[in-house]
Amino acid sequence: MTAVKSANDDLLEPGLINDPFPYYRELREHRPVQWNERWRGWIVARYDDVYAGLHDPRMMADTVTPYFETRLSAAERGRFRQTYEVLNSWSVFVDPPKHTRLRRIFSRSFTPKSVETMRRVVERFVDEFLAVWQGRDDVDLISEFGLLMPANVIATIIGAPAADLHRFHRWSSQLNELLHGGVGNPKRMDLAQQAIIEFKAYLQELYDERIDRPRDDMMSWLMEVQRADPEMNQDDVLYSCMLMLNAGHETTQILLGNTIASLLGAPDQLQRLRDEPGLVRSAIEECLRFNGPMKGTMRVASDDLTIGDVAVRKGERVMLLMASANRDPAKFEKPDSLDIARFPNPHLAFGHGIHFCLGAPLARLEVEIALREIVKRFPRIALSGEIRYQPRILSRSIAAPMRLSVA
Repeated sequence: MTAVKSANDDLLEPGLINDPFPYYRELREHRPVQWNERWRGWIVARYDDVYAGLHDPRMMADTVTPYFETRLSAAERGRFRQTYEVLNSWSVFVDPPKHTRLRRIFSRSFTPKSVETMRRVVERFVDEFLAVWQGRDDVDLISEFGLLMPANVIATIIGAPAADLHRFHRWSSQLNELLHGGVGNPKRMDLAQQAIIEFKAYLQELYDERIDRPRDDMMSWLMEVQRADPEMNQDDVLYSCMLMLNAGHETTQILLGNTIASLLGAPDQLQRLRDEPGLVRSAIEECLRFNGPMKGTMRVASDDLTIGDVAVRKGERVMLLMASANRDPAKFEKPDSLDIARFPNPHLAFGHGIHFCLGAPLARLEVEIALREIVKRFPRIALSGEIRYQPRILSRSIAAPMRLSVA
């Protein structure tokens, strides 16, 4: 096995935040499995290794328990007990058999048929928020559409009032500063825990309302499942709705912003989409590959194992860089070029294996409808300001404002 020297690369260095792809290329070519001393874990950059890691049962998705057990003091573990309780109930952070049970419950909500029934909800909100753009010269894609449209969609599906969206956004922002590797605020865990406490209290009120007066929404449906499943309790319902409200609008917002940015950066491909609107789904898949919402995902080795020819010890953290894998020339021809008709396109933007993103069909539907309408209604759309990415290790999110000329 190869002995690999450690590196002290700053994954939040401004140049890497703005354009990480030259760095990913250097990793793939010279140090595809690299120990990062600053991050205190392994960075995996090549497609085949990332794909294998996403499917390896020894690569645990439960990164929360090791963090709480090894990085926090006994006093801190008690202080942040509720944060651990919530995150350890989210399917993205658990492994079988618990993951299998949670996944089975939610997979019924995101079948292709059920997602297609959400189309009318998405179309209504896309039309409502794009109508506000008409007659204007300049808009902010993020705050005037990217946040509003998916947040309204997921709130409608779950059954939360649209008037409370500003609260969901605040809670999600505080949670994701912790979950996506944000920096700059030493009180990230305190803010995340406060968000969780307020979020749970809010959802508890919705739950109590539906005990005697169920509605046609996801929370009521989950409560029906709870009554029939002795393994499922009230907190399973509340924490699951919290996960959906948190992830259901943030990921779609990021995907939409990155998709528009990628197309505006390749005018020939944007024009091709105008000429061939039937390529909209293929275009979304290519933008997912080219500049997806997540740079990577974290795992923890449950046993000693080998990645490539590098020994990884039990308990060590591993970051699987999907964004690097998606630019690997060993898998994709001309990977640094945007090609909206690319086929096949086996990108890993939504993960792979048992932890593949459950909400991917809904996110794809939302961006498909939004992109189709934006391209059709605003033929002269262009960037009218700089693009700035938020300083996060795991997600690749454009910060508001993302100014667009739409006249």
